[in-house]
Amino acid sequence: MNALFRHARLALHLTQRQVADRVREVVEEATGRESPFDAGYVSRIERGLITWPHEHYRKALCLVLRVGTAAELGLVAKQIHHDHPDEVSDSNRRDVLAAALAALLPPDRPLSRLRRAEVTAIAERTSVLEHWDRASGGRAVRDFALRELHAAIDLTTASTTPAVRTALLGVITRLANLTAWSSFDVGLHDEARPLFQLGLTAGREHGDPGLLCHLATNAARQEIHLRRPDQALLLAERVNGRLPAAARAMLAAVTAQAHALTGDERQTARHLLTAERTYERVVDLSAGPAWTQTITAAKVGSDTGFALYLLSTTTGHHNPQVVADLRRAAEADTTQARVRAMATARLATVLYRQGERIEADHHAARAAALAATVGSARLTSALTDMHHAAGAPPTAW
Repeated sequence: MNALFRHARLALHLTQRQVADRVREVVEEATGRESPFDAGYVSRIERGLITWPHEHYRKALCLVLRVGTAAELGLVAKQIHHDHPDEVSDSNRRDVLAAALAALLPPDRPLSRLRRAEVTAIAERTSVLEHWDRASGGRAVRDFALRELHAAIDLTTASTTPAVRTALLGVITRLANLTAWSSFDVGLHDEARPLFQLGLTAGREHGDPGLLCHLATNAARQEIHLRRPDQALLLAERVNGRLPAAARAMLAAVTAQAHALTGDERQTARHLLTAERTYERVVDLSAGPAWTQTITAAKVGSDTGFALYLLSTTTGHHNPQVVADLRRAAEADTTQARVRAMATARLATVLYRQGERIEADHHAARAAALAATVGSARLTSALTDMHHAAGAPPTAW
């Protein structure tokens, strides 16, 4: 299923036939030739049978559905692998297995009535995937989460009670966040952005300001990674409503990172102080929503340390607190392997730049060991920075 395409169509209140008629008009005007594009073609795109239409169709679909890129409609070009004649590729094996399973399994039957049990089952699977992402990185979970998201969106057409629909919207928000975050984590930024937007749309309808904060700060992290502080600040400023203390601390730390990229020392310091003082009010993470339980002292320490690290690299002024924050996060007892590996790699990078090579080598070895179990392009980038710092002379800051 192509959930992004279907969501874009439904957001404009268009039927498959209406989309086809408008696309056909655009293509025929551009080419001067009659087009066979019809509602059946749109249906095959939504069912995932067509993933990369002809260029004329892609451009027309982007125009009709009001998006900037084909990726925002879930359209991707399949990679072609030229296998040795005597070998069977992994992709071919998967195709054969999929065909065999399709012959054995009954066809999907859309639910006419959605009950709480179906939503609860998806929510439980989502929790497992979220835990897996924190332990092993986005590469391990992205495809699984995307399939769950497609399935959850399909359920929105079933009749149900207002309470169950609200619960479903909450699950869709979490899954959109997870698929967007894992896409970002493996370096698929163009795919992540529309997924974050889908989550924000579902989250606003769901109405939980805390969950919206979680999603908006994750989207802001991608913009910070891409060195787009203005976009990150815009996302952070849209967060409002009553939030758990842990969420407010996280929001302040991410806002500090965005200001650090601009070199604004005063605003960075102000938001770092807010993050620190707010987190002091956190008494029991387990008493809050499940997603807030990941905002541990180690994670906040890693975030504040990264903000100071960004500020130092932007302004050239070293802040001694950066080492203390990153060391605390690196040495914390946490099951979030990616958080610990990122903090350890950044700590080693700072120490190399300060000329503290013996301690830096120790943390670099630990970062590499932790990274061996995590599939994350972001972590790979942090390790690359660490290796560059190891080979460069110490800097002034």
